[in-house]
Amino acid sequence: MVGEGSIADVGTDHALLPIKLVLDGHEGALASDINEGPCQRARNNISRYGLDGRISVVCRPGLDMIEDFAPDNIVICGMGGELIASILADSDYPKSSRCRLVLQPMSMQDVLRKYLCREGYEITDERVIFDEGKYYQLIAAHYDGVPRQLSECEYRLGRLNLARAEAGLSEVDRGWLEFVGRAAKRRMDGRSAAANPDEAGQRLDAELTALINRLLNSF
Repeated sequence: MVGEGSIADVGTDHALLPIKLVLDGHEGALASDINEGPCQRARNNISRYGLDGRISVVCRPGLDMIEDFAPDNIVICGMGGELIASILADSDYPKSSRCRLVLQPMSMQDVLRKYLCREGYEITDERVIFDEGKYYQLIAAHYDGVPRQLSECEYRLGRLNLARAEAGLSEVDRGWLEFVGRAAKRRMDGRSAAANPDEAGQRLDAELTALINRLLNSF
C-alpha cells in the first residue's frame, strides 16, 4: 500500500518495516519513535542490514519536525485509531504535502475514518489482513480538501472493504466479517440484559449484523 518515494514510519519500534521497504527499492526512510529504547533497537537493526546511510532514526513524538525529512509516504501502524487521528491533527504536513498515508488502527477504526472524512482526506485503499490469529484493517489516504460523510457501518468497516465484499468474499474477508458479526451479537446480547441499554449502540450493532449476514449469505 506504500507509494513511491521516501517513507516515514512513525512508531517504528524495531524499524523492520522501513528496512523491508528500502531493501525492496524505496529511496530512503525515516524511522521515528517517542521512546529511546525502540529507537536504539531500530538503529541496531538498520546497522545489521547495512542501511545506516539510507534510514535515519529520530526519537520524537508523532509527526514533530516531519517537515525536515519531507516524506512522500507516512506510515502509522499498531496504534489506536483515536491516537493516529490525534497525531495527524497535530501536524500541518499531511495536508500541506498531500503525502500518502498508510494507517493501521488497532482499535477505534470508526474514529479514524470519521477524522479523515471530516478533515478532507480521501480514503483510496482499504484492506483486511489476517496474521497470527488476528484481523487488521489497513487504510491508505491522502488529503484533497473534500470533506466526506459515510454511514456508521462504513465508518466501522470501511466503504472500500464493503465494496470489495459486495463483489465477492475472499477467505480473509469472510473470516473477518464473521468475527465482527459475532462481536456485534455479543454486545447486543449484553445490552439486552442491562438495566439501561445503550439504544444507539444497539441500533448500530443491529445494522452491522444485518449487513454482515446479507454479505455472508450472498455467496
